[in-house]
Amino acid sequence: MQPSKHPQRSLIKPHLLNLSGSGSRLNGIIIERNLEQPHAGIDSATVKAAKHLIVVHARHPASLEWSVDGRRNAAVFSEGDAIVNPVGLFVAPRWDAKVELLLLAINPTLINQIAEEMDRPGKVELIPHFQFRDELLQQLIRSLNAEFEQDLPPDSVYVQSLTHTLIAHLIKKYSVAELTQSNENYGLAPRKLALVTNYINDHLGETLSLEAIAKVVQISPSHFITMFKQSTGLTPHQYVMTQRIEKAMVLLTQSRLPISDIARQTGFADQSHLTRLMRRYTGLTPKILRDK
Repeated sequence: MQPSKHPQRSLIKPHLLNLSGSGSRLNGIIIERNLEQPHAGIDSATVKAAKHLIVVHARHPASLEWSVDGRRNAAVFSEGDAIVNPVGLFVAPRWDAKVELLLLAINPTLINQIAEEMDRPGKVELIPHFQFRDELLQQLIRSLNAEFEQDLPPDSVYVQSLTHTLIAHLIKKYSVAELTQSNENYGLAPRKLALVTNYINDHLGETLSLEAIAKVVQISPSHFITMFKQSTGLTPHQYVMTQRIEKAMVLLTQSRLPISDIARQTGFADQSHLTRLMRRYTGLTPKILRDK
């Protein structure tokens, strides 16, 4: 959906005004775009985050003051500057001007689960980072929130892929220990790849989830994303989109079904959704293709 015209309170930090985001629709994670007023920080050190918190400054420069172990710090944040605030760390943040922030809250259980899937069992401890730039992290967070700022329902496979990629990136770059080498570099065996692609093609008209696709070959979603891309050169989301568009193109050229029916049969929300994605991937619209 589009950013709300009537902002509500943030689920992550209730003193912030929420402009858009996932709400409580995702398991173990909340993504939000919020407004914070100047000098609106929480002073009580008894209020400690129950989740890992990632912050990306989204607009005009502003100065932030924060405290770690009793020492006050200050810096001017520009668009794209980020913060990693691990669970349980209270930093008493306070901005000197109104700021727009992208906030990502991650349940420790989810980050530990994904770490275990990456052959790194045990409790994950993120390292605090303040005022740093990570273009990949910023892009993943922006892309995840953008899925909840459009008119159409978010694409579940894409959202789940973004979530797993984002958390894996945090574990690799901002946690205490190194990852162990796994067999994910070898991709899927041909038989398993065939099972996956057959499953996807048989269910193109339905709502596909990353968990359901990975379950076909009994692999965790985190490993599956990497291994599938090793085998095909595409992410699961990219593959699903290309297959849906290819099937739609066949139906457009070999049948007289209404375009709206073809859109539904190939897993698109409606005709405009099919038109937009087809133009993006092929440069053609359904009508132009059918009229050729």
